[in-house]
Amino acid sequence: MNSNYIAVYLHIPFCVKRCLYCDYVSTTDFSLKEEYFNALYKEIALKGEKLKDRKVRTVYFGGGTPSFVEEEFILQTFRTLQGHMDLSNLEEFTIEVNPESVDEKKVQLYKEIGINRISIGFQSTSDKILKTVGRAHDFNKGLKSYELLASFYDNINVDFILGLPYENFETVNSNLEFIEKMKPSHISYYLLDSSHNTPLKHFLEIKEMKLPEDDLVDELLDYIYDQLEKLEYNRYEISSWSLPNKECIHNQFYWYNLDYVGFGVSAGGHINNERYVNTSDVKAYITKLNDDELPYDTKNVNDEFTELLETLFMSLRLTRGITYDSLVKRFSKSLVDNVLNQTKNNLDGYISIDDSIKLTTKGLNFSRYVFEKLLEVSSI
Repeated sequence: MNSNYIAVYLHIPFCVKRCLYCDYVSTTDFSLKEEYFNALYKEIALKGEKLKDRKVRTVYFGGGTPSFVEEEFILQTFRTLQGHMDLSNLEEFTIEVNPESVDEKKVQLYKEIGINRISIGFQSTSDKILKTVGRAHDFNKGLKSYELLASFYDNINVDFILGLPYENFETVNSNLEFIEKMKPSHISYYLLDSSHNTPLKHFLEIKEMKLPEDDLVDELLDYIYDQLEKLEYNRYEISSWSLPNKECIHNQFYWYNLDYVGFGVSAGGHINNERYVNTSDVKAYITKLNDDELPYDTKNVNDEFTELLETLFMSLRLTRGITYDSLVKRFSKSLVDNVLNQTKNNLDGYISIDDSIKLTTKGLNFSRYVFEKLLEVSSI
């Protein structure tokens, strides 16, 4: 990618209700909406002016539920971004939506301002699972919303989560039947991580809910991989599949540890080796920006070793990995060789190191172990 390109992420934290498994920063306090967006506009102005020489290649509205807020907030956010950053090379413009909060008027506005990619949160086609985890829609509503989106867009991602309560071969087959029938251009199929501090974790601990057995989840994962391949989806990242030429460009800025700027509560950024994360407190975010203060929670400048390790850590999520030559262009050859030699010794059989550095099939299946071992690599 051209090093002058940058990706932009904007966090819209408002949700109609909070799902039991969710650990993202979100709120159902809509009384803060106007204050929040005014603070967001100010953050865009403060940070955007410093990045006017960078060409924005992707914009991503995430959340929360961006489609839940009125379309005028999305329009004004885009106009503010347009006024403070160079969008002349914008190639991919995504917004996340949920089935219960998307309608034709909103979709028309999205189209008018140049949004060309939609990500819709299904999570499951099983009404029992959706109700259990607190989703605000059922499958029928999801299907109608998808059909509405498909009448406007040919670049749609659908999110699914594997391993929720009541998951089995029947529920997974239903998801796959939806994919086969609707043929979305992109699939994100995430494996539930129940270790985060969520209401779901609480219900599991007090035994009011139960997750499927690990062995069953492993079987279902293998089955999903096989079936999506038969449906001619290419698995290009650990949790991502796409039809030809429909890979998510925005996420590749993260996976290759390139430069991106995040606006909004809890949003993170990475610019010229500097990494930051905004505060996760919505009220604190508003207060800081009202005082003309950038709302950082953490901010630090990475040394070369940390940058290299983060680049390896993220790029190994991609099935094609990252080329040796591209690493040597960004980092000193001696440091790259030292880190790769340690990695090879620690992860023999899990990682392939040649012209490209990438995970083997075994490494993809045990990626969490790989990433834990990467953290043991030394700069010496």
